Amino acid sequence: MTIDCNANIGRWPFRRLSYSDPAGLLERLGRCDIRQAWVGAFEAVLARDCHMENAPLADAVSGHEALLPLATINPEFPRWEQDLCACVHSYGFRGIRVYPNYHLYTLDDPRFEALLTAAEELDVFVALAVRMTDERHHFPRCMIPPVDLGPLPALAGRHPKLRLLVVNGNNGDVGRIAGAIEGLPNLYFEMSRFESVCGVETVARRIGVERVLFGTHAPYYYPESALLKITRECRFTASEQEAILGGNAERLLGR
Repeated sequence: MTIDCNANIGRWPFRRLSYSDPAGLLERLGRCDIRQAWVGAFEAVLARDCHMENAPLADAVSGHEALLPLATINPEFPRWEQDLCACVHSYGFRGIRVYPNYHLYTLDDPRFEALLTAAEELDVFVALAVRMTDERHHFPRCMIPPVDLGPLPALAGRHPKLRLLVVNGNNGDVGRIAGAIEGLPNLYFEMSRFESVCGVETVARRIGVERVLFGTHAPYYYPESALLKITRECRFTASEQEAILGGNAERLLGR
């Protein structure tokens, strides 16, 4: 089963998007035979209190078994610990997404490590968004730099039972920490922003195919382009392709 580990629903203020509701997203992904998607709420990225978007997300995907909702948690906001517990115990979220650059903290902030500790104890995975869109496309008054992943290997090492997934990172972002992640099997990377000819394969050979998860960043990007990177552009074996398209995601979820 092909699993999209990086999708979204809702409205993004800087671009008009189609297929941004649950039914529309599933229909669009279904054209590519993508059978499950892990989704966050676009609105949570820019909301003052991002937790206010978690319950609506849970309600929106209710009844759509193919959509796995990811809560948005901001460790800079008061009572985030209670928000996280509510997402896990009341709404049944199995993972969370964090947006350090939009929520104004860095990975070496002690509050971020406190969030990782809490997620590890609650047995939920953490998806870390490096960026939302290409910096060249940002509105001039809303320039948001990408997240510096430098501290991430050390964090992953201190939390070996925590599953960490980097989404929307590009070749350079991953390359800068590739030498430091050996021996950290709990650190995974989503491939929608891996570019250049055979870019996904180049990164996968460097960090290990077992770390790479399929993602589309739909509906912001066309899901077909992500799928073609794996099935047409790269020279993966059948077992490697199967692992990237779904097997690695299943392992991250602990299935």
